[in-house]
Amino acid sequence: MFNFLKPKVTTTVTAHLPTCLLKDDRVLRYDEPVQKMLTAEGFGSVTSASSAVTAEGRGTASQIVMSLTGLDAKKMDRLVAHFDSLGSPKGSWFTDAEGKEMRRFGTTEVVIMELDPAVLPAGQTAAQVAAKLMGPIEERVSSAGRLQGTGTFPTAVELYFHCRSPRIVETALAELLANHPLCRNARVYRMSVDA
Repeated sequence: MFNFLKPKVTTTVTAHLPTCLLKDDRVLRYDEPVQKMLTAEGFGSVTSASSAVTAEGRGTASQIVMSLTGLDAKKMDRLVAHFDSLGSPKGSWFTDAEGKEMRRFGTTEVVIMELDPAVLPAGQTAAQVAAKLMGPIEERVSSAGRLQGTGTFPTAVELYFHCRSPRIVETALAELLANHPLCRNARVYRMSVDA
């Protein structure tokens, strides 16, 4: 009786995502959509987020920290479904404030298309190259995967795809590698995930 008078408990939950996304792409693909969903559902907010990077600046993982009010099994199910709708990779997980694993989730695999900067137009960023290639890529890939982000490095320009059907995406990208002038010396591989 009078349960409505009890204050709802606030829980800190961190989403761990094994993905290559750097800050700008992570904010666009995860931080903002998750905040929008939490606001619409009325049970929390994103309090911080970060992307782990190597010494040369390549992304290796992302974390999104959320403050959630009244978290229960039903809300956790909605949270998992939302992250999965955004393309969260397999091997993703939620932890509580003490770092204890709460739940595993994820439905995609990360496929990386690594382009050789020596064959690209001078001064082109990964995003500009991706824009040029997206027409041919979308024709071949269809709904099997989607471009989630890009990275520009001294020795490579990378495009990051989160794929529900990685073999279809790898086959489609291999066709591009064989025929498109921007894809000479390129390679396609999957991001390894330690489960």
